[in-house]
Amino acid sequence: MSTSTVAARRRESAVLRRVWGLHFWVALFAAPALVVLACSGLVILYTQPLNDWLNRDLYVVAEGKETVPLDKQIAVAEAEVGGDYTLDAVTPPAGPGMSTRVDFLSPDALEYPDAEANLTQVFVDPYTGRYLGQRSELSGLVGWANQLHRMFGNDGPQVHLPSLGHLIAPSAYPDATIPVGVGNLWMELTAVWILVLLASGIYLWWPRAIEATKPLLKIRWRKGGRIRWRDLHALTGVVIAVILICYVLSGLTWSRYWGENWRAFSGTVAPSTEIDAPSTPAVMGDYDRLGRRIAWAATDDPVYASTVDGAVPARLSFADIDRLAKGEKMVPGYAIIPPSDITENGETVYGSYTVVNAWPQKLSEQRTLYLNQFTGRTIANATADQDGALSRATSFGIAMHMGNQLGVLTRISATIACLGVLTSVATGLLMWWIRRPAGRAGLPGRVGVAGAAPPKRVVIAVTAAAVVLGVLFPVFGVSLLLVLAVEAVLARRDRSRSAGEQVQAADDVGEGDEVPAGALQEADTPNEESRSLV
Repeated sequence: MSTSTVAARRRESAVLRRVWGLHFWVALFAAPALVVLACSGLVILYTQPLNDWLNRDLYVVAEGKETVPLDKQIAVAEAEVGGDYTLDAVTPPAGPGMSTRVDFLSPDALEYPDAEANLTQVFVDPYTGRYLGQRSELSGLVGWANQLHRMFGNDGPQVHLPSLGHLIAPSAYPDATIPVGVGNLWMELTAVWILVLLASGIYLWWPRAIEATKPLLKIRWRKGGRIRWRDLHALTGVVIAVILICYVLSGLTWSRYWGENWRAFSGTVAPSTEIDAPSTPAVMGDYDRLGRRIAWAATDDPVYASTVDGAVPARLSFADIDRLAKGEKMVPGYAIIPPSDITENGETVYGSYTVVNAWPQKLSEQRTLYLNQFTGRTIANATADQDGALSRATSFGIAMHMGNQLGVLTRISATIACLGVLTSVATGLLMWWIRRPAGRAGLPGRVGVAGAAPPKRVVIAVTAAAVVLGVLFPVFGVSLLLVLAVEAVLARRDRSRSAGEQVQAADDVGEGDEVPAGALQEADTPNEESRSLV
């Protein structure tokens, strides 16, 4: 083998070892979040069947011939909570044999941005009017899964970070900062590092000359031990990588910091069609609850006002609005939000009944119906067609993320992705455990630099990718600068320790260091067990 070939292979070997070290440390940081997201995501994905199973006494009733008027059902629910509770919404039965749900806010309930509103849900049998029971929205398996998946949102400690919306559209976004829960911010940061984890894993898996014999889409079960788990780890990671990238990006769009900035950016660059109708000071986001989400693109939409000519007439009943909603072909499971009237300087602005389709939903099902509280006339019928291009794209991504957009197919792909994540984490842990030397941690050692400088094109590509990610995701950018600063300090310490000594060749490894065998091989015949870690 020529000297130039050996040098080229040493450079590529050094790059592979650096990427493998990056992959290891990022995986160590991201693995807990990946497990939490995968497990909680599976629960959220199957919320309806889980609720019907775990809370069957609340959700499922014996079907009868006739139903009790909706307003009487609401009165039953109101009698079961304190008089100081506020009626938040009513969800008529989604189908035969299903209960009516009435949502209340307790007098001490904090709302976003101070915290995530925790509803009290009261269930009533629509056929008998009998009180079935009540539960806290954030209680139980599904409630905890929602809490963990967003790492408690704005509950708990908060930090205030600069608002992009205030910079680009101060009149629409008057607040200069965004309150963000520390847990949610950590999840946002981890999500971007997961993108780095996936990119480094794909790079390690990618076929190259010095690993010519490694199987790309095959698991060597008969090899057993480390080789088997390494193949399974690599194949699983590559298969689910594209799905995970889509899930990470779509999930970031409703994180409490980057998501709110993205909302402001997309609404300013590609605004939605404005509806010419008087509105109240409230926006739909004021009614966004974990158990009754408002569509992402609709949270900044105003709640339109009910106009009155002359004397103020009586408000229509919930039964009237329910009948109108059915006539408008709203998707069963829709929620009716009561009007909220606001009086300022002696003048009253009357709100409207707002009917929203159940969430999660397909993009075609995104719809909010605003009805005059006195006449029932449709004030506005807001759908995804009126949203800007970026908002529609975001809503589509969220519908895919929630497993609804393509029906069963989307749910299957989401399930595979969650199980794939758990498989990747488990096999990664097994590989580390099997290969670690007795009595040692088996962590990656630092890679020498002399005679093994990475190719210029690699440096340029990595730098460009880091800059782009750092600009698009500022929280990640700050963390990356911190990592680089620590790396610089460690490198300086290493140079001071090895002053006057020749740096070891690129094939030296650190304590317990094991990189893909093919990455270290310089012989003409590749090792049969060569395999990259993904």
